[in-house]
Amino acid sequence: MICFGAMTEKQEKEAMALTEQDNYFLDKLKGQKAELEQVRVEVKYSEYYVDATDEEIDEAAQRIYEKLKVIDKEYLSWFEWLLAFGFAVLGYLAPKFVLIFQKMMRKLEIENEVMQFQTIILMLMKIERVNVEMILEWLERYSNIFREPITRCVNNYEAGAWEALEELKNDINFEQMIRIVEGLQSAVEKIPIHEAFDELDNEREYYQEKRKESNERLIKRKGMIGKAIGFTPMIALFVGYLIVPLVAIGLISMTNAFTTMSTMS
Repeated sequence: MICFGAMTEKQEKEAMALTEQDNYFLDKLKGQKAELEQVRVEVKYSEYYVDATDEEIDEAAQRIYEKLKVIDKEYLSWFEWLLAFGFAVLGYLAPKFVLIFQKMMRKLEIENEVMQFQTIILMLMKIERVNVEMILEWLERYSNIFREPITRCVNNYEAGAWEALEELKNDINFEQMIRIVEGLQSAVEKIPIHEAFDELDNEREYYQEKRKESNERLIKRKGMIGKAIGFTPMIALFVGYLIVPLVAIGLISMTNAFTTMSTMS
C-alpha cells in the first residue's frame, strides 16, 4: 500500500543521517553565539563535508545556523518557573496530604470496628455464662485494626486478667475502645457483664448519631471540593485566555508608549 506524502525507507535513513550530522554541530556550537561564518568554517572542515561543494556547504551552514538560533533563544519563561515551583511544592506536600487522607480513613475504620465490637458485646452480654475471656476471644475473631493488642491480651489473660486488660488499654488510644476495656475490667472484678455494660446501648446510639453527623459534614465538604475542582478549568480558561492576555497587552502598550516618549524627548 502506497501512502502519498510518506518517506520511503531510503529517504528516512538519509534524513536520520542528516539530523545526526546537524546535531553534532549543534552540540558543539550551542551557547557560543556563533555567527554564520563560524558555522560555515566548522562545516567546511568537518569529516561530514570533505568532498562537498561550496553550495552544499553554504546550504548546510545556513540550515544549522537557523537551528542554532532557535536553540540559543530557548530559555525558561517566568510562567515556566512558576509552574515548576508550583509542581515542586505540590510534590513536596503530596506525602503529607496522603498521610492526612490515610489518617481520616483510618479513623473511620476504627469507628466502624469499635461499633462492631459494641454490637458483639450487646449480643454476648445476654448470655448467662459468658465471661470476659470469651468476649475477648470474640472481639479478636472479628478485629482488624485492634487485632494485635487484643491477641496479646488474650494470650496474657491467664497470667493476670486485670494486668492483661490494663496492658491492652495502654496499647490503644481511642476513647470508645478504652471505655470498652474499662467495662471489661469492671466485669473482671465479679461485676456482672450486663451491669458493666449497662450504658453501652445508649452510648452506641449516641456515637451512631455523632458518626451520622460527621458523615454528613464529610459529604458536604466533598461536595464543596468537587464544585471547586469542577469550576477550576473554567476559571483557568477565563483567566488564561482573557485576563492575562489583556494585562500583557496593556503592559506592552504602556512600555512602548514610555519608550516612544523617552525617544521623542
